[in-house]
Amino acid sequence: MSLSKGLYVCVAISATVTAWYYPRWRDSKIRAQLPVDIDTWRFPGKNREAEERVWMVFAPVLARYGLVSWACFEHSIQHPPDGEYPRYNGYRHIPVFDAQRGGPLKAFQRWQYVNPVNRAVRSHDGQDFICRVIVVKGHGSNALQALRRLATGLNAFRSDNHVLPMLREIHFQDITCGLFPITGESMAESFGPDRTRYIQNSVGDLLDMFIQAFEALVFIHAEKVAHRDAFYDNFLVQWRPQSIRAQQIPCSRPRVYLIDFETAICFPEDSVNEDCTCIGHPFGNIDNYARPTIRAVGEGKPYNPFILDVWQLSYHLAFLETSIPELDEVLLGLRARRTASEVLKCLAGAVASLTPEMLHVSPTYRDQVGGRPFYIV
Repeated sequence: MSLSKGLYVCVAISATVTAWYYPRWRDSKIRAQLPVDIDTWRFPGKNREAEERVWMVFAPVLARYGLVSWACFEHSIQHPPDGEYPRYNGYRHIPVFDAQRGGPLKAFQRWQYVNPVNRAVRSHDGQDFICRVIVVKGHGSNALQALRRLATGLNAFRSDNHVLPMLREIHFQDITCGLFPITGESMAESFGPDRTRYIQNSVGDLLDMFIQAFEALVFIHAEKVAHRDAFYDNFLVQWRPQSIRAQQIPCSRPRVYLIDFETAICFPEDSVNEDCTCIGHPFGNIDNYARPTIRAVGEGKPYNPFILDVWQLSYHLAFLETSIPELDEVLLGLRARRTASEVLKCLAGAVASLTPEMLHVSPTYRDQVGGRPFYIV
């Protein structure tokens, strides 16, 4: 009886130790195969196979949250795991012009990532999301703080908040990911001299996007968050209006969402925006940075990041020519303004003074503004 009892105790202890040790051993094996930092996750190798390898290792972690990665093919393009169309999520639409002609529905069966920190995934109940790696070994904590402040809780319900909401967090050891709804494409696909011919958005379409984008900056600045990479390609649009192509002024407008807070910085909520300063390049090393920037950043001097946001979003808008001299003059002067609210008031006021018919024209673009060329992202 005592031997039997002792054997039972030994088995119970062994089972308890195994139950405690095995998950930790298993997770440590997974973590050892994942990138050591977020920069390595962004560039895990020289080919797509290296990118795929990372997410294959991470697949068991996604499975714990009821998620499976979309299948990935060449050119960083993903397709739903079962080939079915995604479920409607309220963030992605087809323009009326396309829907009346059969629509590009196949575009809803694909998603192309810019870099491997983003991955399209599907939940067990058929909902689709973008899983973005935000923090690895502490790097990216500013981005997570910004997203928690702006993209979750009551702030996510604000009508003037254009930050794409973070629906859930995924935690694995020193890695934190966020789940975001899949929405439309970047504003960069709708704006610019190389887009005019085949996208066919009107001046009114484009200005509405930028007005919403500046409203996004007004909101995050009021919450004491500076983005520091607020160029137009970091804003997503639910659909392409293409009112020139449709030959009609649209009755509804797509909503614009602000994304990609990897360079964001959060200040105390009781701070004064004018007193907030940064030193250094948002991405750390300016030698590997091709985007235009203000002089203070390049010279390593203190600068106000809220002013930087305004300058970055205004940069490309200054190249737009509307065929309305008074409006063109307003656009050229936006870079010199110091606050997003000032720009929003000026731009929205200028647009409101014109009729929709006056804005229903094809845009043209200047070759240079202030000696700088149009920077194509």
